[in-house]
Amino acid sequence: MAIDLPPVMPPVNASVAQVQAAKSASATVVEADVNGTTVRVYGNEYLSDSDLRELLASAKTPAEAVIGLAKRYYQDGHLLMKVDYARMLDSVAIIVKQLKLNEVTGAEEMQPYFAGLSGDADLSIAEFHRAKVLADLRSRRAGYDYDISYVEQGDDAVDIQLSRKAIENHDATEIIVEANNKGSRFLGRYFGLAGVKHKFESGTQASVSYQTAFTDLGESRDGEELNQVSISVDHPFASGLYGIDINYVDYLREPEARVTTPGSCLIPLLNLGCTPAQSSMVGIELDAEILQASLRGEQVLYSTPWQQFSLTERIEFIDSTIDQEGRSEKLLDENYQVVELGGRYTLNRFQSEEQNAARLNASLKLRAGFGDGGTLDRYDEYRAAYQQQNPGQPVPDIVAPARTAEFIALLPSLSYEQRITDGVTMKTTARGQFADEQLPQQQQFVLGGMDSMSAYLPGVLIGDEGYHLKVSLNKAIKAAEGLKLTPSLFAEYGGSWYNNTNSDFGDEQALADAGLRLKLEYGDFLYSELVAAKSIYDDVVNDDFIEELEADFYWRLRLTF
Repeated sequence: MAIDLPPVMPPVNASVAQVQAAKSASATVVEADVNGTTVRVYGNEYLSDSDLRELLASAKTPAEAVIGLAKRYYQDGHLLMKVDYARMLDSVAIIVKQLKLNEVTGAEEMQPYFAGLSGDADLSIAEFHRAKVLADLRSRRAGYDYDISYVEQGDDAVDIQLSRKAIENHDATEIIVEANNKGSRFLGRYFGLAGVKHKFESGTQASVSYQTAFTDLGESRDGEELNQVSISVDHPFASGLYGIDINYVDYLREPEARVTTPGSCLIPLLNLGCTPAQSSMVGIELDAEILQASLRGEQVLYSTPWQQFSLTERIEFIDSTIDQEGRSEKLLDENYQVVELGGRYTLNRFQSEEQNAARLNASLKLRAGFGDGGTLDRYDEYRAAYQQQNPGQPVPDIVAPARTAEFIALLPSLSYEQRITDGVTMKTTARGQFADEQLPQQQQFVLGGMDSMSAYLPGVLIGDEGYHLKVSLNKAIKAAEGLKLTPSLFAEYGGSWYNNTNSDFGDEQALADAGLRLKLEYGDFLYSELVAAKSIYDDVVNDDFIEELEADFYWRLRLTF
């Protein structure tokens, strides 16, 4: 419950003096016959005369007309509408008044969220709901519910009073342990994660987690070690939700690379004692570090129980390096900043006799990168050195020195889920990325893995731009008390490509697959997934590479204490 919307103001019996005052103050009166009784409405502001007469005519009794009118104002989004009534000698009078909100009282910790509503002469559901979104988030984290009541202050003004009560069995701290075989675009197939999340009474939420790869279990993709630490803290202020995220990754790989030793002669002029050039595969040690730190914010611009629109922003600092043992110069050195501005829209349609429940989520983000140095924007130097060492050979143009931090990227996403029948829903998702340059490694569009192109390992398709489409049919089954199974059939299609290249990778590469997902949930304690998919279509440059990254199945097991 946390914080609900204010309820419909209950109708009360008006005095004769109030009726006379309403007659004098009301410019118009709407009259209708309700089952043989004349009903007169004074003070109507928001309904047309025809709508009001239609509502009154549909009532079976005057009492039903009073209650129906109060509900109609509420459903139309008008709060604090006082609908009183009085039985006269030959009729029933209904007196409508729009009360003014004096202030929200009773809970000091909640007052900053509602301070902007004080003195509102025509409080609407949208105005109150927008203020309550972040207040509700704080109350849930703190472990409190708030009951709402009205206290009339005279002069057609009213206070909304919040009364706090503790939520039973509220657990402010969660300990999370997870094992999975989700894989990574860099290394490893089997991973373990441990984390803790704590919700403070102030509304602040903090979480920290550690993840590592179990490379000894196989399928490590040349990986030797991975350590990842993630920290996140945010707080719902009255002006918006603001937070900081820090993510640090270091990993060690030992891939094999072909090394050619040039031939030599003891007496070159006589061509004596010569040894031919030799080529062999040797292991090289790569040590990578990735540090990402970001400040983020979200402000609710409009909100009702049915719709919500919010503005999001993020400032991110990225430092990504790859060192090769025995080499002084870094293979990758990308240090830059990203500014992101976005919008998020949600539309809810609740279940009714006329239509099934549905939910639409749409977002659009605009990213702009800044920075230089390291291996960024050094393609001219790279090309000159490559041509000198490999005369007559085409110069690769999808390499680290060809990337730039001075980029603009647009990231749209859309999801729509609708109830088909009891427990059955269909969900469609679409997301994409479109950019104007070759992007730094951490900004690239990556497909593959448990949640995108599940027939393949992460990194099966990588590019500066791309898209992913997915359709799933889901059936929720309550197998036992607290136990929920959700099998799903899904199909997905995705593609990617690079910018500023003359190679085949500048053209779209595309994949499609279909499969089965099974979710198992037991309360808040257990969450598990099993995903298996098969390829049904591919249009790629390197078929052998795609085959190497085919995945048999994915699994995840998460316990929350």
